[in-house]
Amino acid sequence: MSLRCALVPALILVACLLCGCISTDKPTSAEETSGINVVATTVPLGHFSKMVGRDRVRVDILVPPGTNPHTFEPSPSKLVEVEDADLYVKNGAGLEIWMEKIIQANGDMLVVDSSARVDLMETTDSDDHGHAAHPGDHDVHENILMADPHIWLSPKNGMIIVENICRGLIEVDPDNADFYQKNRDDNLSRLRELDFELNSTFSETDREEFIVLHPSWSYFARDYGLVQVPILESEKEPGPRYLAEVVEVARRKNITTIFVDPNFNPKSAEIIAREIDGRVVPLDPLAENYIENMRHVGQEIASSLDG
Repeated sequence: MSLRCALVPALILVACLLCGCISTDKPTSAEETSGINVVATTVPLGHFSKMVGRDRVRVDILVPPGTNPHTFEPSPSKLVEVEDADLYVKNGAGLEIWMEKIIQANGDMLVVDSSARVDLMETTDSDDHGHAAHPGDHDVHENILMADPHIWLSPKNGMIIVENICRGLIEVDPDNADFYQKNRDDNLSRLRELDFELNSTFSETDREEFIVLHPSWSYFARDYGLVQVPILESEKEPGPRYLAEVVEVARRKNITTIFVDPNFNPKSAEIIAREIDGRVVPLDPLAENYIENMRHVGQEIASSLDG
């Protein structure tokens, strides 16, 4: 065969590629061409969305990991993420003070309130600073009651959140209702098992009080018969009198562990730990792997009660 004859098939192939006759792209699966665009306020709510939606959802998190959701304000670039969303999963217990901006960015998306049907707890907040009052503080003139937004830090509430997200996904994508319901049921079973484990863990402890920097664990404490002693409430640093009261509680109750939220300045917790010759232990309320993190939280708090 001559060189000219050998080159002809190769030239034809190149021409076909250049003209688009032969595609080198891999076929796109159904999951890649379809699916639901979900935006969630926090990492845990995004994780719950993936638990139910699995590969049929694409999840964006509005409040980035490591960001304090209490002080977050969505930037224009963050609002762009909402423009193509089919569904928004909000905390719904007063965390999203900027929710109107989200609605304005995309009024067509379905908004799922993850707190619907949750038995909300109340927390105090001042009317002038947005800070909570502490015992012994006199700079807050009047307090108002607000919902505690940390609803996800309770496996019992987690079951309700999963149900709420499942309903939302079915409303947006009714053709795949069976898929979402199966994932819901699988994860409800896992959350019940987690709740049973934690109930068993704390039923064997004689002590109840644990000290935390930020009062994120109210629902957790309510579920398992514990008493959370907070150093901060909202963003307010405690005064010397309140710090002394917490130190007194720690000494009287023989508490030697102070749990800190990595999204907050640990300075006041470190001061108390030095006073009681204790230790500072981080607990992340916004960790992504919910079940694994809650098991870890349970183990750490139970260990502090046994110490």
